[in-house]
Amino acid sequence: MKGDVAANTARIDEAERRVSDAEDVLENVNSALNSAIKRIAFLESKTDDLENRGRRKNLRVLGVREGAEGKESLFDFINNMLPQWLELSPGKSFTLERVHRTFASARPNQNRAILIRFLKFQEKEYVYREARRQGITHEGVKITFVQDLSAETVRVRRSFNAITKLFVDIKAFRGFQHNPCKLRVLHNGKIHLFSTPHEAEEFYKSISQSE
Repeated sequence: MKGDVAANTARIDEAERRVSDAEDVLENVNSALNSAIKRIAFLESKTDDLENRGRRKNLRVLGVREGAEGKESLFDFINNMLPQWLELSPGKSFTLERVHRTFASARPNQNRAILIRFLKFQEKEYVYREARRQGITHEGVKITFVQDLSAETVRVRRSFNAITKLFVDIKAFRGFQHNPCKLRVLHNGKIHLFSTPHEAEEFYKSISQSE
């Protein structure tokens, strides 16, 4: 009888030791997994930042009809039209590196965006600022100049669309901060940054209730 009890005790001790060892291994695996997740998130953020930096001198033009350039090359068409669209003095021009439609397949009644890469960042910023200020049309259709951003940055910005409209209505929207992408809001003379739409929505509710 005593022998059986001793044998059972030994088996229980061995089982407990194995469970403890397994728990230690699992804890180490979880720690390594969490470290890997953080590292991947960091690398994704760096990659997204590098991609956006590589696009800093780019603009996308939306709304220009496919084939609007006629017999001209698209490069020459845009190079000639930019000063006209911005109502600049004759002889004013910009130094462009390349111009092309986005690589998506052309579809009926859908105009692909035109991608413009400027040689100088300052020229790109000037065109972007003036185009937004003036409001430009071509062939009676409004065309829009937008920043050329990474797919991830576009996805994050779109997630803020609903709350952004509310801040625009109260003239508090101040664009986005890059890397990481955050919504910028001006309130009482101070810029507030929001990483998620939920944070921004809670802030909007709080200032709405206080006014």
